[in-house]
Amino acid sequence: MPEDVFVKTRRFLENITRTYYRKIMPIIPKDFMLREFAAQTWHGKSYIRHMSFHSIEEIRKFLIEKAPRHFYFSSARYNEPEAPSMDQKGWRSSDLVFDIDADHLPECKEKVVEINIDDEKVKLVDDECIEKAAFRAIILKDILVYELGIDKNSISVEFSGNRGFHVTAYLDDSHDLARSSSDVRREIVNYIKAVDIDEKTLMPWTKLSTRSKPMPILPSFNEAGIRGRIARIMYRLAHQRKLKSIANKILLQKDLSKYDEVFEELEHEARQYISVEIDEQVSIDVSRLIRAPLSLHGKSLLPVKPLSEEELEKFRMTPRLSPFINEEPIRVRILADIPQIRILGNRIRFRKNDRPRLDAPLALYFLSKGLALLV
Repeated sequence: MPEDVFVKTRRFLENITRTYYRKIMPIIPKDFMLREFAAQTWHGKSYIRHMSFHSIEEIRKFLIEKAPRHFYFSSARYNEPEAPSMDQKGWRSSDLVFDIDADHLPECKEKVVEINIDDEKVKLVDDECIEKAAFRAIILKDILVYELGIDKNSISVEFSGNRGFHVTAYLDDSHDLARSSSDVRREIVNYIKAVDIDEKTLMPWTKLSTRSKPMPILPSFNEAGIRGRIARIMYRLAHQRKLKSIANKILLQKDLSKYDEVFEELEHEARQYISVEIDEQVSIDVSRLIRAPLSLHGKSLLPVKPLSEEELEKFRMTPRLSPFINEEPIRVRILADIPQIRILGNRIRFRKNDRPRLDAPLALYFLSKGLALLV
């Protein structure tokens, strides 16, 4: 295939990225002058590192000029963020960051497709798995707020733009957790993943009724640790299924005897979610680069989208996630066999060298992953 087709495709992706950044500015932390920035362009695999900016306008100019495929800032704050080595930067503190990838969910192992293109693996994850990962993000935020005592207003949850969710606790420079070491962060990870949890803690507590019949004691929102987590997950599950009456009774700990069977089902299912599948290496790294919210993810051309709790509960993978939904359809050449899978709400299946005319969000998704070229 002519080399100029690859060049033409990369140039097209770069131009559409530039068009996006002319209209949209990513969300940048107020303390951005203490953070390192990094980017990767559409013309190579290497990263531009150790950048710092002194104004938002300077960042905007960079984005329009470079139209980067990926754009990051550090979770850490430094005295000298532009210094060329980590030792010279002078680490001050770091936010708590968490990454939930849908392909790591135990129920999604059969819904992940790996395709080899030029000795590189491209991973596709079915929409259903990403939508299930949204529920894990809700549970994680609850853990941070109700179990670790982090102010909910400092926590941002975002669709990563690809196959999962980012949860970031933006902490003040002087916050104890912000200054915590990797070892402390590893303990937080183990707690969130319920590592080495005592099985006795998970056993249903019981009491005797007036007829000396054992009755379950509902886990309470106010309980510390895993039992409180179970109560909140039960509430979330009931709310998710529009069982509002039962959700309120769980929340208020009131008149549960009439709902024994439903209560038992909810508690049993809630126990399956107490361990949240997060990427350990992301969370223990005190100098992690994280994607700027509202920046484009270069492997989907979908934005890193901040989500309210209500949006997270209703999250669905649809073409409306794309800022290019109103663009004209694009004809592409498919570079590999793609088995049946649901992507952006579309049930698709392609053979190598197919030339479908796709709606812009789906076409850009495959072009940016390297699974297609412009025709």
